[in-house]
This record gives sequence, C-alpha cells and structure tokens, in this order.
Amino acid sequence: MKKSTKRRTRTWGGAALLSAAIFGAGFGAGFGVSQASAAEPTAIPSFAEALTPFVESGNAPGAVVVVASPTEILAVETVGWADVEAKRPMRADAYFWIASQTKAVVAAATMICVDEGKLDLDAPVETYLPELRGLVVAEPREDGTTLLRPVKTPPTLRQALSHTAGLRFITPYQEAFGIDSLPVRRLMKTVATTPLIAEPGTRYSYSNLGIDVAQAAVEAVVGKPFEKFVEERIFAPLEMTDTTFYPSAEQFERLATPYGWNADAGRLKTIRFDQMPSLDDGSPRYAEGGGGLFSSAPDVVKFYQMLAGRGVGANGKRVLSEKAVETMTAKQTGVAVDARYGFGLTVDDRTFGHGGALGTQGVVYRDGTVGIYLVAVGGTPKQGEMERVFRDVLEKIATERSEKKEDGAEK
Repeated sequence: MKKSTKRRTRTWGGAALLSAAIFGAGFGAGFGVSQASAAEPTAIPSFAEALTPFVESGNAPGAVVVVASPTEILAVETVGWADVEAKRPMRADAYFWIASQTKAVVAAATMICVDEGKLDLDAPVETYLPELRGLVVAEPREDGTTLLRPVKTPPTLRQALSHTAGLRFITPYQEAFGIDSLPVRRLMKTVATTPLIAEPGTRYSYSNLGIDVAQAAVEAVVGKPFEKFVEERIFAPLEMTDTTFYPSAEQFERLATPYGWNADAGRLKTIRFDQMPSLDDGSPRYAEGGGGLFSSAPDVVKFYQMLAGRGVGANGKRVLSEKAVETMTAKQTGVAVDARYGFGLTVDDRTFGHGGALGTQGVVYRDGTVGIYLVAVGGTPKQGEMERVFRDVLEKIATERSEKKEDGAEK
C-alpha cells in the first residue's frame, strides 16, 4: 500500500484544536482560532491537494502552508516529507532556513530605530558607519576597461534598504567564505573596499549588502549586537521563540532537509547550505541580515501577522508604529526606478511580502490575509510552478475573504 504524502490539518469552520495540536508547544496564545473563524469560508481550496502532485511526481519534497488574519490562524496544512529518503513526514513545526525573509526583520529593526529617532532614513549611511566614507563606483568604459570614481552622492539608509544604493549582492570575501563569515561591523570594512556597481539612487540591484548595511547601522546606534536587539524588540514581544541566527541541536533535528535537482537522474538531490558553509564545517558564524535566519511556520506567521496588523502582533503587542509599517510596505525605490520594493519587502498595490533562497514565501494582502509557504528546495524544474499553485490557492482564499468582508459591510 502506497504511503500517503498528504498530512493535512485545516482549521476552517472551527477545527481550532487541530491547529494548536500540530503546531505543538511553540504555537503560542496568539495562534488560537476563535469562534469568529466559524464565519470564514468552509469550501476553500486545499493546499495539500494542490501541492501533492508535485511531491508524488518527485519534483518536490514537502511543504508547510499557513493562512492567517492579523489576529488568528485560519488554516495549517502540511504535505510530503521533511526528509524524502528517511520518509520523515513534514510537520507544521518543521524547521527551515528562511534566508532572504530575514531582510524584512532587519527592515523592521531599522524602523524601530527610526520610530525612536535614532536613525534617519535619508541620512548617508556613513553618518552611522564612518568606515563607509569614500565609496567608489566601478564605471565600465567603451574600451573595456573600468574607471573607479568617487560616488557623486553617498548612499542613504533608504537606498540601502530598498536595493538602490548601488551595492553588489555580497562581497568577494563572502563569496569565498560565506555570508555569515564576519561580524557585521567587520563586514562593513570589506564593503568599503568593494566598488559600487551603480551610482546610488539610479538603479535597482538586489543586494544582501544593503540590508547588511542597515543591520550594521542599527547595531551602531543601539550599542548592542543586532541579534540581541531583534530578540528583545521583535522576537520576544511577538513570542517568536523558534527564530534565530544560531539553531540549537533540537531545532536542527526538526530541520527540513534542503534539496536541489539532479538533472542527469531527473530527481531530487540533497544539497548543502552553500551560502553558509560554516553550518557544515563548524567554523565561526555571525548574524547576517541579508539571509541568515532560521525559523518555523508558527514563528514566521507571527511576524507577518504583525505587519498585517499595522505593527501590532496577534498577541496584541505593538512592535512598530503604523507609520513605520506604511513606510516599509510602500514603494521606496524612487521615481527613477521601475522596480517596486519597500524595505525588506516586495510591494504592489494589493500585497507585500518576501521570499527566500530555497523557496520560502511570506505574502500579506493589504486587506488582511496572510499566507506562509515554507519549503526547502531550489532549482527544480517545477519549483516555480509549485509556488504559483500556492499563490493561486491563496489568491482564491484572499478574494473570498475580501468579498465576505464587503458583503458584511453592505449589510
């Protein structure tokens, strides 16, 4: 008999206890589904059914999906395997490298400092990081050579957070030794010697370094390690007990095995976290804001619920001002740049959110629906299609919830 790859828990229509059980001890008080959930849709699409064909065809290992409002968990579903070879089922509390979803956390930490008057978004980054004075731009010339010239205007914190500061993706040192191979202030010294690829403010270029610069600025003005600051000001207030730059042995036991694609064999293959080789070789690791966090669905959804709640977490605790969230989730790339990016978040008129290197996604609809999609797979032929399926189902749910709100308002 074929073992099922579908492991589903749905909380629509009042099945709140199932959700609490599958999320385990880390579920937290803010994750209960109240009686109000009985008014939510009862005939919504199933993520598990939509995603199972990708698992059964061998194109994906497994996934965790959560749907929420700013204050409630509305649905939790798992499908497939956390480890395909070991047939370890995917659990709702499976652990993931959330990679570039870290960027939104750095942006939130930065906006806390802006709220408190410690940082100015339009100040040159050298105001807080004097090691970044004297940056140069690498300007290609027609004869094939490159001219190194001083920047016309130094990059600002706003530009660093919105990928318009002209910074490279990572430094050559990070390419050689990993994104988490230096403390962030020491990393700034390598940033200072790495020429910009464009004049600040003229071009969008996705960059871990811009987020790292913001991280370093936060650390400079708060006078403590960045990881301690976000623990005190974001993770602890939101009861995000499972989110860290430094996973414990217990968390590693829950880690979803990362997979890539063996094109010759036409099947999944296990891969390393190549951007962080220290996880395998035991060398020193440091907090890296561009993509260093690990987390689980019960924690990740709390962060996005806070953004959906305009700075207030599902547990009622305020982390950011409404103005800070409005700033983070508005287009910050300037009138000269077409790309729509806020601070640590891609943005459009209806949604905002971010993804991670191995396929994780966080999506917030501006009228209140939150969707979390956690996977650990990269480079497979069906990866993009699988993500589109998640987004298509989420869109149907968000649309139905929005229509019901409008109907209620009309009545």
